[in-house]
Amino acid sequence: MVPVHELLSDEETEKVLKRLRITRDQLPKIKDSDAAIKTLEKAMNRPIPEKSVIKIVRDSYTSEVAEVYRLVIRG
Repeated sequence: MVPVHELLSDEETEKVLKRLRITRDQLPKIKDSDAAIKTLEKAMNRPIPEKSVIKIVRDSYTSEVAEVYRLVIRG
């Protein structure tokens, strides 16, 4: 039931920001204390740094798949 969360590399992040024509700080936020982030950290076996960008892939009724991006903040 939880959508797929994926940590983007710096290169991937820059491509996404350029495509969306926004800055990193304009992305919606997700706290590093969020359960999905904790699960991702456990799977990666390392902490996710603040200011990292996470890609979330959700099922969508209108477009089959929707990709959204979140900026990791302390919380």
